[in-house]
Amino acid sequence: MAVFFHSAQSDVAYEVGEYQQFPRPEPEPVAAAAAAAAPKRPPRSNSRHLLAVLLSFGILCVLQAVLNILLRVGLSGSTEKGVSTEEEACPQGWRQLGSSCYYVSSQRRNWDGSRQDCLRRDADLVVINSRQEQDFLAGFAMAAWVGMTDRQEEGSWIWVDGTPVDKDGRLLWAPGQPDDAYGGEDCGDLRAMEMFVGLNDFNCSARVRWICEKLLG
Repeated sequence: MAVFFHSAQSDVAYEVGEYQQFPRPEPEPVAAAAAAAAPKRPPRSNSRHLLAVLLSFGILCVLQAVLNILLRVGLSGSTEKGVSTEEEACPQGWRQLGSSCYYVSSQRRNWDGSRQDCLRRDADLVVINSRQEQDFLAGFAMAAWVGMTDRQEEGSWIWVDGTPVDKDGRLLWAPGQPDDAYGGEDCGDLRAMEMFVGLNDFNCSARVRWICEKLLG
């Protein structure tokens, strides 16, 4: 709408009207503009990922090979040990201490009959070499023949392997033994009775149990 005013000096025209305000266009973000302006990069290569996968697979293969070798060596060692143990094991029914096997009879015979039984078993009446061995054997019978005798010379005790019976105190004799009682006791047994424990001389014709010994190897 236009309104005109007139005066004597000049004509002045004023225009009055309503103005419509239009929204200003928003500027594009700088990042978007920069991205649009920058050249597009080609997609990243998968070569590094593939290399990592191949390297991991190679390491796993090496570890598997090492484990297989260790397993075979372990099984081989166990087998050899088992064979060795089986070769060195005592026969069934025998007891073992160190490198010796011991058979403790359940029957009773005189000293000579007992020794013959041991010889048939590829053994002999036991020869006791230490207090440890004596204590081990004393737990199997209250009285059992062992491989010592003084038949050749009274009072001179000899083991069946020809060695003299130890007299320096390493082996234990029962109290008051040997005493050659009852007209002659020329064979030795091992006693494990209350108040009567240790080596003892006894009549060779008496019937008691016996202990055989064989060496391994």
